[in-house]
Amino acid sequence: MSTATRAPQVPTRRKAGVGLFGDWVLAAIAHLLVFASWAVTVTAVMGSLGVGRRMLLNSEFAWDTGRLPQPWVIPIGIVAIVLSHLFFGWSMRRYTRGHAAYGPSVVAWSGVWLGVAWGAYNWAGPVQVGERVGPNSGQSTPWNLFDWAANYARLALPALVTLITAALWLFSRNSPLVALLRSLRRRGDERFLRKHRRQASVDS
Repeated sequence: MSTATRAPQVPTRRKAGVGLFGDWVLAAIAHLLVFASWAVTVTAVMGSLGVGRRMLLNSEFAWDTGRLPQPWVIPIGIVAIVLSHLFFGWSMRRYTRGHAAYGPSVVAWSGVWLGVAWGAYNWAGPVQVGERVGPNSGQSTPWNLFDWAANYARLALPALVTLITAALWLFSRNSPLVALLRSLRRRGDERFLRKHRRQASVDS
């Protein structure tokens, strides 16, 4: 019984043609759907969080998400996320005729980044920095620690998600960039081996 371990399978190169181009288009659409479904869903989540943030900062309640999507978009977005991930896996396997080169997680995080950034940008600001101003009586109370955290979340949250997304693009095995660099390295190794074999055959 052989004890040798099997090498991990890598996507094989296909010959250029109409079929390859069509599969590339399907994979590109899958990338866009994953990105868009996460971006829209997270933007809707940010809209709902913005309501609670305004309550903390201004001592007022008004369920108004402004230019951001309403909460009913969230369950629809979750369904879209599931379907887009399924389509992504299928299209990537179809493109490589085997195992997908990478998964959808980094593309999804890119959508999260856009949703967080756009949502935070559209959050309403406080009526008065450092004070909760009552909308009717005009009375005010100083902000507590949570109020200050909610105020600066407009900058801190997008910055944190940006760092996470950048790290995933640079180092994750599911990063399209990492997969591209890995493919270029493999092609370079293949050219080197072919050149070495030709040289060896000439010398012999």
